[in-house]
Amino acid sequence: MEFKGTLAELQDLVRTLGCEGHWVHEGAFEMLVIEDGESNLRLNWWPGSGALRLVGDPAQRLGLERRLREALAARS
Repeated sequence: MEFKGTLAELQDLVRTLGCEGHWVHEGAFEMLVIEDGESNLRLNWWPGSGALRLVGDPAQRLGLERRLREALAARS
């Protein structure tokens, strides 16, 4: 996946998906630590390349990943 906007735009986008958590700056990338009480999901974004990767347990990740792809496609 890829996102070529600003951090604020990405934060707004994931908020529309109901993702709650906190953002952490990790050197070359930004990371959203999703705090839903049941998963270990992390959304990593590299602003330089636009690369966007959702990591964590597939049982929780796949549904959110699908919704995120749809939201990104709708934004184009």
